[in-house]
Amino acid sequence: MQPKSTNPLARLPTWVSIAIGVFIGLLVANLFRSEHSNSLWRGGGSPGASNVRANSRHPISTPTLDQRRRVLELLTNLSPHYTKECTRHAQTLYKDQARERYSTLVGHQTPSHTSWMDALRMNTGSEGDYVPPTRQFPADDHKYFFAINLYNSFDIIPDLFATLFRVSAILGYQNVYVSIYENGSTDQTKALLRIFDALCRSVGLRVKIQTSMRTRGAFNHRIEYLAEVRNAAFVPLHELRNTENEYFDSIIFMNDILPCVDDLLELIWQSRRNNAGITCATDYMFHDELGSPVFYDNWVARDINGTALENAPFESIFHRPHSQDRFQRHLPVQMQSCWNGIAIMDPAPFYNPPHVKFRMAKITEGECSASECSLIANDYWDVGYGRILMVPRVKLAYDRRVYEIIHPARKNLTSIRGYVRLGGLPDNPRTDPQDRAWFGPHDRLFTDEESEAIDFLPGPEHVWCWGWDGAGDLDGPDVDPIWERRPNRSTIQDSVKVRHRRDLNWV
Repeated sequence: MQPKSTNPLARLPTWVSIAIGVFIGLLVANLFRSEHSNSLWRGGGSPGASNVRANSRHPISTPTLDQRRRVLELLTNLSPHYTKECTRHAQTLYKDQARERYSTLVGHQTPSHTSWMDALRMNTGSEGDYVPPTRQFPADDHKYFFAINLYNSFDIIPDLFATLFRVSAILGYQNVYVSIYENGSTDQTKALLRIFDALCRSVGLRVKIQTSMRTRGAFNHRIEYLAEVRNAAFVPLHELRNTENEYFDSIIFMNDILPCVDDLLELIWQSRRNNAGITCATDYMFHDELGSPVFYDNWVARDINGTALENAPFESIFHRPHSQDRFQRHLPVQMQSCWNGIAIMDPAPFYNPPHVKFRMAKITEGECSASECSLIANDYWDVGYGRILMVPRVKLAYDRRVYEIIHPARKNLTSIRGYVRLGGLPDNPRTDPQDRAWFGPHDRLFTDEESEAIDFLPGPEHVWCWGWDGAGDLDGPDVDPIWERRPNRSTIQDSVKVRHRRDLNWV
């Protein structure tokens, strides 16, 4: 005789079990119901968004069982897949440095203790988990506008959103606005955006999500299309100014990358420390012939002398010796132009005339058909906001393969080799061979030089430009590169004058 089942569901009548199964099925089906109208989104009436008809040429594919399972897992705990180890096992010295460094960015009143148990030093974690209180600053009221473009981004969204939630909690939810423009995705990106929208509402984080089935046609100019997509993410910036008289102090424009919390905080910190017009990260792609990651966005990145950076390993990216030296030492480098996955922008040029926006080149006027990101940097120079810098410490990847190479796990080389450290601090970038390697651990200790303000130089007289005039799916730029003459107003000291103070709360 078989033992009696102890499962309570086994004692339910058959019709009740069927009813429960149908109910759950309807809930899941409703979650992934095809979007029939963009009126469901707060951005439905914004430019570029159009209704999705049942006979659309680009219907959203039905999610597979694996995709449904993954979305449901994300619904229960929004957990990053690739960047979850960013600071989980960071060395104690780095944690202390970061806590002190970013205290001025905290946008909420931090309690002296996280809980009554911490106050009694009776937290349930290990002894090493106790976080000592940091210096107390007045809550920072600096306001941040996050702009994000997404396309078939299902795989990176968990990491991107998890980082956004954590960074927003530090900056203060009341200080953050998130604008997302997604278009043309054929995976389950839209489904995850619905989840993100609901989660943002639950914590009081303001968000506007615009979705569209628009894609770039076979004969649309690539740069014109990309400029329109980027400008679509900026629509709420101007709407809030016009309707609520609300202005933001910093813009964080993000591509579909894998950032860590301290990556964003460092970019924001450097941007405000230097009152920079544009502050960018560094991004990497895998080079099959070299068998290693190389610098990626060299179509946009230009050194302060106007030369292009190279798709090469770190030792040969810059042609200007001074820039290369700072890059190798992980110190901020002044640039003529850069983007590299994340750009922190001073919003003043968007607010004040002559208003800048993403655009394609004025080809009929002889302007080189550069990237929309290069052109926005040129326009920043022209209106006197040419303080542009790149932060080599912040290394970004677009996939797991590159991410794991540029952020290797930390190893205690002294212990492995059987050596005994004679003086100095453990894992110090000046004494540890691993910290002098380019692709080092994420928790590389800060040096004093990384906190020094940059002495900005005027822009170059000429900039290397490789144009992309053609329409359609081309492999790359299709115009012979030239040295393009820059206007005189971008080559004088006045072009790097501080016009909009966004300083940190130093004490």
